[in-house]
Amino acid sequence: MGQAIEFTDRYSVIPKLVKAVKRTLRTLLYRIMWAVQTLGCLTLSSAALSENLLLSRPVSPPLIQSMENVTIKNGTELLIRGNNNSGHAQILILRLDNADSSSYHTRVNQEFTLPEGPFELIIPLSGLKTSGKKPFKPPFTKMYVFAADMWTNIELNKVLINATNAPPEKTLALDFGSADSATFPGFDSIDSDSTLLQGDLKERVRTSGDALLHDGIAGIHTFKTPWPNGRWKLSLWSEDQGEWEYLPHFLARQIKANNTTFIDETFTIDRWITDVYLAGSHKEGEIDGDLWSLVGERRSGFVSKPVDITDGILTVELQGDSSARFLSALVLEPLEGSFAEKTQQQRRQRYLNQWPVAVTPYQPPLSLTLHNISQQTQDDKGFFLAARDTRLNLVFEIGSPVDDSNPILVVSPPRSTARQPLNVTSRYGHWRYERPAPNATALQLDDSYLRGDMQSLTLSNKRPRRLHVQINIPSSATPGEYIGKLQLFSHGELKLLDYKVRVLPTMLPPLERPVGLYLEPAPYYHWFKPLAEEMAESTSCDLSLLASYGFSTVAPALTTPNSNKNRQIFIEQLQQVQDAGFNGPVLAYSPLKRLLRQKKRSTAAAALIQLQLLLEAEKLPNVFWSIFDEPLKDNFLQIQDTANLLRDEALGLKTAGHMNNDNQSGLIGTTDLLIINHGLEVSKDSISELQDNRLVWLYNMPKPRLAAGFYLWRSNADGYLQWHGRMPTADPFDPTDGREGDVVYLYPTEKPCQTTMNIHHRLLDLHEATLDLRWLQWLEEQAINNPVAKTVLTDIRSNLPPQWKEMAELTKDDLWKIRNKIFSVAQESLNNESPVKENSLLLSPP
Repeated sequence: MGQAIEFTDRYSVIPKLVKAVKRTLRTLLYRIMWAVQTLGCLTLSSAALSENLLLSRPVSPPLIQSMENVTIKNGTELLIRGNNNSGHAQILILRLDNADSSSYHTRVNQEFTLPEGPFELIIPLSGLKTSGKKPFKPPFTKMYVFAADMWTNIELNKVLINATNAPPEKTLALDFGSADSATFPGFDSIDSDSTLLQGDLKERVRTSGDALLHDGIAGIHTFKTPWPNGRWKLSLWSEDQGEWEYLPHFLARQIKANNTTFIDETFTIDRWITDVYLAGSHKEGEIDGDLWSLVGERRSGFVSKPVDITDGILTVELQGDSSARFLSALVLEPLEGSFAEKTQQQRRQRYLNQWPVAVTPYQPPLSLTLHNISQQTQDDKGFFLAARDTRLNLVFEIGSPVDDSNPILVVSPPRSTARQPLNVTSRYGHWRYERPAPNATALQLDDSYLRGDMQSLTLSNKRPRRLHVQINIPSSATPGEYIGKLQLFSHGELKLLDYKVRVLPTMLPPLERPVGLYLEPAPYYHWFKPLAEEMAESTSCDLSLLASYGFSTVAPALTTPNSNKNRQIFIEQLQQVQDAGFNGPVLAYSPLKRLLRQKKRSTAAAALIQLQLLLEAEKLPNVFWSIFDEPLKDNFLQIQDTANLLRDEALGLKTAGHMNNDNQSGLIGTTDLLIINHGLEVSKDSISELQDNRLVWLYNMPKPRLAAGFYLWRSNADGYLQWHGRMPTADPFDPTDGREGDVVYLYPTEKPCQTTMNIHHRLLDLHEATLDLRWLQWLEEQAINNPVAKTVLTDIRSNLPPQWKEMAELTKDDLWKIRNKIFSVAQESLNNESPVKENSLLLSPP
C-alpha cells in the first residue's frame, strides 16, 4: 500500500537535462540552416527561375524565397508540394513579409498540418491578413517556408505561383464580396459598389471557406448584366458560412433567374432546425461519405440550371430577408460548358488539402463481435467498482462484418441478487470529422459525438460501433454485486455479454471546489421569438443533467439587468440555477459588460443597486461580475474604473476577470475572482501568490479531465470552469467553419429536452474529473485515522507535479493508476486488511 506510483522517474533531473540539451541543439541547428539560406547557399532567386516556378528541385525546409520580382494579382495562388516522410503529422509554417513587416503581428503567419506522405497546399496570395488582423498588401519582399519541428523529415518538391487564369470564352465568372478579399482563380471580383447590383447591400467576410465562399454579399434584390440571347447554364453559390455562434436563419428564400426558379424554400422554425441547423448530424464520416461530401459540398449552396435570355439581359432576383438574399459566386456559361463543375472540383481539392483527416485503420471482424472495453477500476473477480452517489461510465464495442440498418440491441440494467436494479443511460458514438483541439489545422475521424436516440443505431463494416452505458448509483443503493446484460442480434447472429458492478458502501463527499461549465441555450432560442418559452425548459434540462453528473457551478446565460422586468428575470434565472443544486459562487460572464454598453455609469450603478437588494432578499448564491476577459492594455483604465464602480460602498459587488498572459498582470488587484489558464506560468506557487485576498479558478486548460481533477487538487486552486456547454461555431456539425473548432459539450437537438441528451465524450471526461476530486477528498478524510490512506495520499501528492507543464505530461493510464490506488484503500477499509495486495486491482485494457 505504501509503494510510490510507477511514473515517479518521469520527473527526475536527467530527463529534464536531456530535453534542455535537445532544445538547445535544435535551436542552434535551426539558426545555422537559416543563416546558410540567408547567405544564398539555399536561397532560391526568382530571377533564376521561370516567372511562376519558385522551386523545381527537392529541398528540406526551411526555404527562404525572395518575392521582390513576383507580381501578385487578385486570384493568384501559391502551390506547395512535397512529402512528409517523418512517419507522423507535421506542422508547416508559411511566413510572408512586405515592406511594412517589422514583427510577428505585421506579417502573414499561417500554419498547415501535413499528413504523413505526399501533400499539396494551395494558398491564396490575395486578400491576406497579418497576424494582427490588418490587410497585408503586395508587393511582398520575402517568403519563408519552414517546419515547426526542426527534427523532421519533410521534403519540398515544388513551389509554384499560379497566376489568375481567364475563364473560357462566352463565360461569366463573378466572385461576390469585399474588394480586399481573395478572389477564386478565373473569377472576377464584384463588390457592393457594382452597378450590376441593387439592394440594401452588405459585404460579408467570414473566417472560414475557400476564396470563393469565405465572402459574399447579402441583401441583394437584383443582379443584372447584359448577355447574348440564347439558352445558357447558370450556376450559383448561395450559402453564407456564418461566424462564431451565428448562422443565417431565414425561414423563406426564393432565387429566380429570367423566370427560372433556382431556389424556393419555406421553413417552419422546427423544420429549419431539423433540415438546416442539424443537417450535418444525419450522416457519418467515412461510413456515408468523405469530408467533402458530408461537410464541404453540403455547405456550398451550389445550384446549377439552364436559363433562357431573350431580352439581352440576365436578371437574377432574390427574395427573403437580408440574410436570405445572399450570393458568394456566379457562373454563366454555355450549356455544354464545364467551368462551374471544374470550379467545384478545384474547391474539393483545396478543401481536402487544407483539412487533412487522420483516420485510424480498421479491419472488420469475420463475424459479429461484442466486447467490454471500459477503462474503469475492477477487482480480481472482474467487477467494476463504484461508490454510492456516483455514476459509472462503461464502454462496449461492436464489430460487424456487414452493414445492418436495424440491429436489435437490448441493454439490461445491472441487478443485485435481490433483483434490485440500477438505472442505466445508453448512448452510441456517431462517427464525424472534428478538430482534435480548437486551434487544430487538421481533422480526425472520431466517434465522440454520443447520441441518445438508440433507435437510430446502425452497424457498419467500415467502423466499429461503441456503446456508452452510464450506470446511476444513488446514495440509497444497497452495497454489493450487480450484474447486467447486453443482448445484440444482427443478421441471424446473437451475442450476449454480462457486465458486473460492485457497489461499495463508500459514500463520496460533495465537491469542495466548484467545477463546471459556461452555459448558454442553443443559439436558435435567441433567433426565433416563438421559442422563447422553450428556453427556460431547455436550460432547466441542461442544469439538471450537469448537476446529476456532479458539477457544482455554472456560468449561466444571465440577462442584462437594465429594467425592472429584466432584473426579475435575472432573479428567476439564478433561482433556477439554485433549484438545480448549484449553491456555490456563480460567474456572471456577460451581463455587466452589456449593461455598461447600454447605460451611463450612474444609471448602471442604480440598476445594480436595485438588483443587489433583490439578490439579498432572495438569499441567492454569490455572483461574481466579470469585468474583463483576456484584455489588451488599451482597456486597462476602463476596467479599473469599472472595478472601482462595483467596489463602491453603495454596491460592494464582487468582481471577476480572465487572464491568459503575463501582460494582463496589472489587473490582478481589480478582482475578487481571478480566472486563469495555461497562458500564464501556472503552478501551485504562482496560484498561491495570486490567492492574496481573492479566489483563483482555472479555465480552458488542455486536458480538462486532468486540470479539473487531479491538478485542481494538487495546485490548490479554488475552482475550474470550462468553455463551453452550448456554443457551436456557426454550423454545429461543420468543424471547419470558424477560426477555431467547436468545443460544445451538449449538442442541439430537435426537442428542447430529450429523454437522453446528445453529448460530446468530453463531458464524460470532465465528469470523471469530478470523481477524481471526490475520491481525493475521501482519501484525505480517511488519512486522518488510517495510516494506509495517509501513505497513499502522501505518495499521490509527491508524484503529482505542482507545475502544470509537467503535470500535463501525464497520460490517461497514469490517471487510472492513481484512481486504482485510492480504490485499493477503499477495499482495504472494507476488508479490514492491511495492506491490499497490488494485484488485487486490475486496470481494464483501453
